[in-house]
Amino acid sequence: MIHNWKELSQLQRDAFLADLQRFLAINSIEDMTTAEEGKPFGAGVAEALDYMLERGRADGYVTRNVDGYAGVIEYGEGPEEIGVLVHIDLVTVGEGWTTPPFEPSIRDGKIYARGALDDKGPALAAYYAMNMVKDSGLPLSKKVRFIIGTDEESGWLCMKHFLEKETLPQVGFSPDASFPIIHAEKGQINPTLTLPPDSEIAAGGLQLLSFVSGNQGNSVPDRAVAIVSAGEPSILQEMLEKWPAFVTEQSTTGEAVIDEDKNLKLTLYGINAHGMEPQIGKNAGTTLACFLRQFAFEGSAYSYISLLSNTLHEDYYAERLGLACEDEVTGKLTVNAGILRYSPAEGGTARLNIRYPATISREERVERLKERVAEMGLTIAELRTSTSHYVPSDHVVVQTLSRVYEEQTGMPAQLLSTGGATYAKMMSSGVAFGPLFPGKVSTAHQTDEHIEIEDLMRAMAIYAQAIYELAK
Repeated sequence: MIHNWKELSQLQRDAFLADLQRFLAINSIEDMTTAEEGKPFGAGVAEALDYMLERGRADGYVTRNVDGYAGVIEYGEGPEEIGVLVHIDLVTVGEGWTTPPFEPSIRDGKIYARGALDDKGPALAAYYAMNMVKDSGLPLSKKVRFIIGTDEESGWLCMKHFLEKETLPQVGFSPDASFPIIHAEKGQINPTLTLPPDSEIAAGGLQLLSFVSGNQGNSVPDRAVAIVSAGEPSILQEMLEKWPAFVTEQSTTGEAVIDEDKNLKLTLYGINAHGMEPQIGKNAGTTLACFLRQFAFEGSAYSYISLLSNTLHEDYYAERLGLACEDEVTGKLTVNAGILRYSPAEGGTARLNIRYPATISREERVERLKERVAEMGLTIAELRTSTSHYVPSDHVVVQTLSRVYEEQTGMPAQLLSTGGATYAKMMSSGVAFGPLFPGKVSTAHQTDEHIEIEDLMRAMAIYAQAIYELAK
């Protein structure tokens, strides 16, 4: 190595932490109620984008705000380009945080906040790394384009708009996953299953007035609320009596109260997790449906409860959906029931996040899904898909980043795959590169999200050498 990137990164520690705490204090969860021209995903996302671009301008870079959908910070010149793709939007926060998710807290060498790990912490570390390369004065032959996305956690509309205005580099990395190197990513199928409402609602019987769980398709819901009415009060009393034993049996917590309208409100808590690993969470929505199925609901309510409890509950690998498959590169297909809604007037919806193996046909999985949905008497109101991604092990970007990782850590650069989707797949030869080190547990999308500060500093040094080696 020409430069001691580790030593240089440690010199940035105090300034980096101060900037990071300001950055993490911005609530950049997508909020369409505050969306307007130039702020397509809401005021908070726009504020976070402005924060990064203002920092870039202050440091002397060429910057561009692409209509609020994305930002660009550029360094260097040359006919070839290296991309560093990050995102500054966040998933929702959920329940049970030890400290407020937008009041960054440093405890035991870790920084806690929504976005600390996914992806604002790594994004700022990669930006500091680019600064270190610039300040080193080392000559580059390629342009480095630091590209900031704003809708990664939702629909990737930011990248669609970006590509209407600009081109993307074809080689680079996204600091939005794990070390050593992720060279294969699953594709995604995101359908919204719909169940129509009843044409007539019988008065006086057991009715499901409302069912709400989850608000992010790629997160396991950690809270579910159902409101139930009954013409016969003894039915609600029976539900109240059975509730404590069910909650205990499920090893969770919950609440059951009769509200001012004499309806029963049930609230159940689960365990939040990333949608790519639904098996490590506890889906509050499908679990609550398992309680409701004990009782004599009718019509669309019965069908919806059955869908959640009998088909989707703990069907992590889509066996009951008829989609189960796996490959040697990325493993098993997974499914997460992320957003669940029901009302008598609207019927029911279930938004699924399906992640299929990299070498499996997307089209064939979609056709199987459509057939299975039709068999169940449901329809698909919305269907979004994304391709899988694979970069061969002998590609120069994989070889270069493997060498950088091994030199910086002294550990072998084992190639990995992921069920997650990162901006790396936007580049034909892009890979996901950190920030989570081997053996460390990911808290992305979870309550009390955090990352070890020293790991961010180590990642910063790795990113600095990576940018230099790719662009020299």
